Amino acid sequence: MISFTSIYPVNVDGKGRVVLPAPFKKEMGDALEVVYVVEKDIYDKCLNVYPLSAWHRKVDKLRQRVNMDDPLHSKMLSRYFEEVVKVNMADNGRLNIPNEMLEYAGIGKEAIFAGQGERMRLWEPARHEASRISDEDFVRLYKELLGGPADSF
Repeated sequence: MISFTSIYPVNVDGKGRVVLPAPFKKEMGDALEVVYVVEKDIYDKCLNVYPLSAWHRKVDKLRQRVNMDDPLHSKMLSRYFEEVVKVNMADNGRLNIPNEMLEYAGIGKEAIFAGQGERMRLWEPARHEASRISDEDFVRLYKELLGGPADSF
């Protein structure tokens, strides 16, 4: 299973193209995909980038929890799918992120790719720094959500 980790600064050219960090490509190995899904994060002003196979797993879970024939669920699903775009990775490893997506995240010429398990997050650097929780909050949340040190689960 893919697990993207760490933080990588990247440049964004004038056409919205960004090179996927080499460690992320290496993580996928032979499973390197050509199609990626970019979604606007609903909690943070950043972009979530999924290999297509990981996004399909997310959508499968989403479909299990909602009823597209329920009017309220249908509106939420419509909005969700309107906030995503599929992009192809070029032979040189570049992803062309649409301007609307970059503007949503406040991304200009510099960005941060941050690994988050099956997805990557693309941030404007100052927003990324501002979003990070303190060491104390990290320890507290780790204990609350996971029940203790990493070796206990």
